[in-house]
Amino acid sequence: MKIDRQIGILSVLLQKHVVTAPYLAEKFEVSRRTINRDIEDLCKAGIPIETKQGVNGGISIMEQYKMDRTLFTNAEMQDILAGLRSLDSVNGTNRYGKLMEKLLMGSSDFMVGDQSVLIDLSSWYKDSLSLKIELIRKAIDDCRELTFLYYAPKGESERRIEPYYLIFRWSSWYVWGWCEKRRDFRLFKLNRMDRLCLSENTYVKRVVPMPDLSNEHIFPGGIRVKALFDAGCKWRLVEEFGADSFEEQEDGHLLFQADYTDKENLITWLLTFRERVKVLEPKHIRDEIVAIIRRMEEIYMASNPDFVKYVADQLSDAGTITYRKMFGEYGMYLDGKIFALICNSQLFIKITEAGKQLAPELEMAPPYDGAKDYFLFEDVDNREFLTEFVTATWKELPMPKPKKPKKKKEGEKKDGI
Repeated sequence: MKIDRQIGILSVLLQKHVVTAPYLAEKFEVSRRTINRDIEDLCKAGIPIETKQGVNGGISIMEQYKMDRTLFTNAEMQDILAGLRSLDSVNGTNRYGKLMEKLLMGSSDFMVGDQSVLIDLSSWYKDSLSLKIELIRKAIDDCRELTFLYYAPKGESERRIEPYYLIFRWSSWYVWGWCEKRRDFRLFKLNRMDRLCLSENTYVKRVVPMPDLSNEHIFPGGIRVKALFDAGCKWRLVEEFGADSFEEQEDGHLLFQADYTDKENLITWLLTFRERVKVLEPKHIRDEIVAIIRRMEEIYMASNPDFVKYVADQLSDAGTITYRKMFGEYGMYLDGKIFALICNSQLFIKITEAGKQLAPELEMAPPYDGAKDYFLFEDVDNREFLTEFVTATWKELPMPKPKKPKKKKEGEKKDGI
């Protein structure tokens, strides 16, 4: 672009004492006539450029206008370049790389040594992020509205905003803008934005408050968590909360204490440690984790109801077959007497002497961790043998003890009184 080239020419003139038009033309890959027009435009803009003909002539900036090269120290310039390089890690245009080249033009005596600071702000979403960042920057520069589908914990919704700031914070990119739906300024995470479009609608800039991004404001605390971690989790606790977030116990466990803001995020974080953490406080978080584990067990370990019904149909000739859920699995009953369990869509029949005589080759295994062994009966398609085996087993099993009648509560009226 013309303005980029003219800034580049100005940068060269500030770095070099005198340059020639052919040198600039070759440097910026344009004609000498284009360079002459650019010099004329810079003069019109108030830049005191002078030209000299003949030997040792060329183009230069008046000496009194020169920028003092000691304005930035070597270390300061390296920091500036490290920052520019980091922006290119999420930018797909190499804009900042070109700017770095302009800053470095003719400054080899000023910039010595290799760059020792490397910053990469990219993420797994680098390809999609770079496009979003460029689009948002254009919207901010042109004062144009943005529309997108936003995914939030409470669900997704269509949004229209007036963008004002791109922000990198907490290892993620955000845009700060006026939200038409909420009628207020809001912070949107770029990774949660989909179908981002640049609207033709323009807006008049508002008085924009700077977002309060302090940890105290965004993460005010409220949930005091206390948990016991395995020693192998130390590296994660140090990385995420610091070495002062836990106390090492005599048995090697780590007593962790911290304030957390969001319950869902806290539970999600704790579950990433699997069985290597035990929540001590608060009780309601501990109880909710237990409930989640039970629901997960039902999803991953529960037997298929169709399989349970199929086994019951296969045994219909044996008598009255019923079944009921037990801890996410099923208990099987014949004429009111329990004879088997179905766990993880497998039939486990109680072990009896009759069963051992009928099928001595049957494998024995516990239906769940901590349970005693049962016969693992896999040939449920053999209706005749299954019925014979269950009938023989049922005959050896004792009848369930009759339930004791419930005691009436004190003060409860008896019938007829």
